[in-house]
Amino acid sequence: MLLRILILICALLSLPDLYIYYMYARRWTKKRWIRLLWFAPSLLIAIAAGIIIGSNDMKPDHQAWVSIFMFFFLACCAPKALFMLWDGVGHAINWIVSRGAKNREEEGDCIFVRIFRIIGMALAIFAIALLSFGYFVGRHHYVIHRQTFYFPDLPKRFEGYRIAQFSDMHIGTLRDGHEEDAKKIVELINAQHCDAILFTGDLVNHQSMELDGFQRDLSKLSAPDGVYAVMGNHDYSMYIKYPTEKERDADVEELQRRIRNYGWTLLLNEHRVLRRGNDSLIIAGVENDGLPPWPALGDLPKTMKGLKRSCFTVLMSHDPTHWRRAILPRTNIQLTLSGHTHAGQFKVFGWSPVSYVYREWSGAYAEGNQVLNVSDGIGAVMFPFRFGAWPEINVITLRRGTPQKQQ
Repeated sequence: MLLRILILICALLSLPDLYIYYMYARRWTKKRWIRLLWFAPSLLIAIAAGIIIGSNDMKPDHQAWVSIFMFFFLACCAPKALFMLWDGVGHAINWIVSRGAKNREEEGDCIFVRIFRIIGMALAIFAIALLSFGYFVGRHHYVIHRQTFYFPDLPKRFEGYRIAQFSDMHIGTLRDGHEEDAKKIVELINAQHCDAILFTGDLVNHQSMELDGFQRDLSKLSAPDGVYAVMGNHDYSMYIKYPTEKERDADVEELQRRIRNYGWTLLLNEHRVLRRGNDSLIIAGVENDGLPPWPALGDLPKTMKGLKRSCFTVLMSHDPTHWRRAILPRTNIQLTLSGHTHAGQFKVFGWSPVSYVYREWSGAYAEGNQVLNVSDGIGAVMFPFRFGAWPEINVITLRRGTPQKQQ
C-alpha cells in the first residue's frame, strides 16, 4: 500500500515535469546541466516522500513535517498539472486543425495554443494562490454555522434547545505550531452559551499522544447539560503500525480515558436522558460505523436499549453513511449529527469533489421527520488546508413545528 502511494506521488510529480521539459524547458538553454535543474524540486519532494513513507512516520511530534511536505508537494504538482492539461488541449486542437503539423514554430503561432497556454498559466497561478490562502489563512478562518430544525414531536420543555456541534478536530495537526488554535476553538464554542456541546468524532489523527499539552484547554469546554463525545475512525489508532493488537487496543483505551478526564461524557453505543420536568430528550452516541475500510462498530439496539421508540433522540454517529444504511430504515431517531467528510476541505458554490463519494456530505438532509446534519468539521488531516469549507462550529436550535426546509 505504501509503495503504491510512493509510486503515485512520483507519477504525479514526473508527468507534468516531463511534459513541460519536452515542450519548453529543453529550449530555454543549450546547457544540459541547467536544463536538468528543472527536475530538482520534484526530485527533492520525491526523496522526502520516500523518507516519510519508508519510516511510516506519523508520530505526533513529526506531523508538522508531514503537513509541510503536503504543502510543497501540492504547490509543486498541482499548478504544473493544470498547465499541462490545458496546454496539452491547445496543442491537441492545433494538431487536429493543422493535421499533425511538424513545425514547432508553426504550431506555436496557432491561436488555440496561445489561448490554452494562457489559460493553463492563469490556472497554475490561481492554484498556487489558493493553496497558499487555504494553508496560511483558511485553516484558521473559524465560522459559526447557525441552524434551526423543526420537529412536531419535540417535547415542549425543550423548545428552543440549543446544541453546539463540533467535529473532526484532528488535534495532531495543530502540533505544527498552531497549538493556540485549540484554546481559540474552545473559547468560540463556550461563547455560544448552548445547552449542550456534542463532539462527533476524530479528536486525533493517529494516536492518543497527540493530546499531550491540550488537557487544560479541552477541559474548559462546558455547558449546562454537559459535553458529549463519540469516536471517529481516526480515534481507533488504525493508521499506525503496532507490534500487537493488544498495544493498539491499549492506545484506544488511553484516548478514551483522556476524553473522560476532560469532563466529557464519552458515549460508546450508549445514551443519556436529559429531563425538563416531565419531558425528556435523549442524547445518544454510537461507535464509528462506516463502510470498509473504516471501523463498523455501531450498535443501534444496544445504544437505544430501554428507550421507547417515541423518545425524542439526538444521535451522534461520526460517519454520515450510517444514517441511510441503518438509522433511517431501523429507527425513528429524529436528529442525527455526523462529521467525517470535512466537506473535502474545499467547497465552491456549494460543490466539493467529496460529493462524488458521499451522498450526504455537508449540511442538513431530511427524510420525513428525520434529519441528518453533517458538520464540515473544525480541523484538517494530513494537509491543513481549507477553502470554502471553512472550519465550523454548528449551533443548532431545536423548535417545535411542522418540518420545513431545514436551515
